[in-house]
Amino acid sequence: MPSGEVASFTRTFLTQLRRQAQALKEHNTSASASPTPVKPAKQPSPPLQLTNLPYFVRRTASNQLPVYVDTKAGGNKQLTKVQKTEGDLDALRNDLAIALNVSEVRGKPGPEVTLNRLTGHIIVKGWRKPEIVEFLKARGF
Repeated sequence: MPSGEVASFTRTFLTQLRRQAQALKEHNTSASASPTPVKPAKQPSPPLQLTNLPYFVRRTASNQLPVYVDTKAGGNKQLTKVQKTEGDLDALRNDLAIALNVSEVRGKPGPEVTLNRLTGHIIVKGWRKPEIVEFLKARGF
């Protein structure tokens, strides 16, 4: 096609598109002008419950919780790591220690739950992934 034919084809196509859009607008306004029967109101859905926790755990790109198991020292040392944490990490560490029943007296976490402040990871001794995932799901993460 020569360039003149392409330009006229484009113009006619755009003109047809505008006419179709105008016809749809007119059809919608005439349909909405006619009285419609009033439907009974549905029960409102319950409001979303937002948690006011001082911490947040982001999910991974594949929408999974960022809880990983790791072995060190030739397989003798087993660790569970929670990554992608934000906010008050001390509160998250304390809540996690209480949920896993590894807190010392006075509600402070024992040496089983540690916090790496540089990376923002919470490290728990042992393979505790299912328990930690349940803990995070219960809090809506």
